[in-house]
Amino acid sequence: MPVYKDKERKTWYFKVRYKDMYGRNKQKLKRGFKKRGDAILAEAEFVASIKDAFTDEVTFDEVFEHNINFKTYKPKTIRRRTNEYNLHIKPRFGHIKVKDINTQQVLDFQKYLSSSLSSPESARTVYSNFKVLMNHAKRFYNLRYDPTLQVPTMPRGKKRIDFIKREDFDKRVQEFNMHYYKELTILMFYTGLRVGEALALKWIDIDLAEHQINVNKSWSLNERVLTSVKTAASEAIVPIPKLLVGMLGGIKKESAEKTYGFDENHFVFGGITPYHYNHYHKKYKEVFPELRIHSLRHSYAAYLINKGVDIYLVKELMRHENIKETADTYGHLYIERKQKAMSVFDD
Repeated sequence: MPVYKDKERKTWYFKVRYKDMYGRNKQKLKRGFKKRGDAILAEAEFVASIKDAFTDEVTFDEVFEHNINFKTYKPKTIRRRTNEYNLHIKPRFGHIKVKDINTQQVLDFQKYLSSSLSSPESARTVYSNFKVLMNHAKRFYNLRYDPTLQVPTMPRGKKRIDFIKREDFDKRVQEFNMHYYKELTILMFYTGLRVGEALALKWIDIDLAEHQINVNKSWSLNERVLTSVKTAASEAIVPIPKLLVGMLGGIKKESAEKTYGFDENHFVFGGITPYHYNHYHKKYKEVFPELRIHSLRHSYAAYLINKGVDIYLVKELMRHENIKETADTYGHLYIERKQKAMSVFDD
C-alpha cells in the first residue's frame, strides 16, 4: 500500500483497500498532501484507525511494502532488506495473512535460516528483519498476537574479525602499482575510516595544521553519490598521525600542480569525483587477497588495543555509538592483557 504522486497536481495521495467490520470491500482515497512523508503518515494513521477490520486481511507482503516506504532508509539498506526479504522471508510468509502466522512456522523459519545461511550472524540479521516487520504490524495494523515472542532468540555467532599486523601491512601495501590507491589504503589503516568515508573526503575536510580530518559524509559505492555517514557517532573529527600529514600534504601539492581548476572542494582521492570503488577493490584484492577492506578498520582497532589504549578511547576513535559495541567486537583482544595488568602488584 504505497503512496502515489499526482503528477498533474504535483501532490501526493494514498489509496487503501480494506474490509469493514461487516466484511464489505471498502476503499479510502485521500489527496492533496504536499510531501510524500505526510501522505505516508496519514495512510498509517488511517490504517491504525480501522484496526481489526484491516488486520484480518493484511498480508505479510503488504506489511513489508508499508514498512519499506514508511521508514527513511538509505538506498543500500533498502536494497539489502529487499533482497533478504525476497530470498528468505517472502517465499514462506509473503502471501500469508499476518494474523495467521503461528509459533511453529516461526520455529521452522529459524531452523531454515540456521541451516541455509553461511553464518549465525547472517541468520540473526534476516530473522531480526522478520521481527521488525512483526513489530510494524503490531504498531500500524493492531496485530494482537506476535508469535516471535513465544520462541527463543537465535544464537549469536562469533563475529569474523580479521586484521593484519602493522609491520605486515606496511610491507605489503607497497605492492600497489596504481596511483594513490596505496595512499587510500594507508589512510584507512591508520584512521579506521570506512571505505565510503575515505572516498568522500574532500580537501576542505583535511586540516593538516591540526593533524585531523573531519568525517561528515560518505560515498555510496553503488549509486556513486554523497550520503550521510552510517550513524550519528560516525560524524566526528578524527586525529591523524604525522605520517598521514606528510602523505596527504604531498598528494595535495601534486594535485594542485597537475589538476586544472583545483580547489578545496575536490575529492582527496579522485578529483571532481572519487575513484571508482569496483576498480579500487579489484586492485586491493591483488595485494591483500585474504583481507577484506573493512578489515583495515579492525586492524586499526587491534593495533590501538595492543598498544594499551583504553577501551573508552578506542570507542571514541572508532566512532562507535556506545561502549557495548566496542566491547562486543574487540573485548577478546583485551583478555591477553589481563596477566600484564596483574604485574602492577609485583612492583
